[in-house]
Amino acid sequence: MNDEFRDLPRLSTPEPEAPTLGMSSVYRLFEEFIRLREKNERQHKMFDQTLVKVRDTLQSSFNAFASDTQKAYQFLRQELNGEKKISLVLLNEMLEMAHDLQQIVEARPKVHLSGEEMESLSRWMDAIEVQYRKVQATLTRHGIHPYDAVIGAPYSPALHERVGSMRVEGMDALRVAEQRERGYASQQPEFVLRRPKIIVTE
Repeated sequence: MNDEFRDLPRLSTPEPEAPTLGMSSVYRLFEEFIRLREKNERQHKMFDQTLVKVRDTLQSSFNAFASDTQKAYQFLRQELNGEKKISLVLLNEMLEMAHDLQQIVEARPKVHLSGEEMESLSRWMDAIEVQYRKVQATLTRHGIHPYDAVIGAPYSPALHERVGSMRVEGMDALRVAEQRERGYASQQPEFVLRRPKIIVTE
C-alpha cells in the first residue's frame, strides 16, 4: 500500500515570483504617494498656523478699530453737546457699519480650508477693506479729516499724545520730534477728535 503512494507524483510548492518591473513601479508609486501625502500634511499644518495668525491679527485690528471708533464717538458726543441732529446721523451710520461688520465676522471661513474656502477667505478679507473705506468716507462726509503733528512744533497735551521721548540734535526740549500715529480733527467747528501720537524731544 505504501508503494502505491510512493509512485504518486509529488506536488511541488510554487516558489515566490521574483519582483517584476511592473511590481517595482507600483511600489515606487505607492512610496511617492505616501511621500506626497506626508508633504501635503506638513504644508497643510503650516497653512493652518499661518491662517490662525492672520485671523488673530485681523481680529486684533478689528477690536482696536472698534475701540478707537467708540472713543472717537464718545469724545465727539461730549464736544457737540446740543448738536443732536449730527450725533443722530453719525450714530445711525455707525450702527449700519457695525451691522455690516458683524455680518462679515459671522461669514468668516473655518480654519481648515479647501480651494473654495480659500476663495471665501479672500472675499471676506476684501470685504473688510471695503468696510474700512466706508468708515473713512463717512468721516470725510462729516468734516473729519486726518490731523498730523508738525515736526519741531512745541508739544501741547491738548493737541498731542506723548508716547515717548528722545534727544534730537539742534532741537529744544518739549518739541515734536516724530509722529508715530496720525490723529483726526473736525473742520466745523475746528477741534481735535483724536490727538496724534508723538515722540517728544528731551
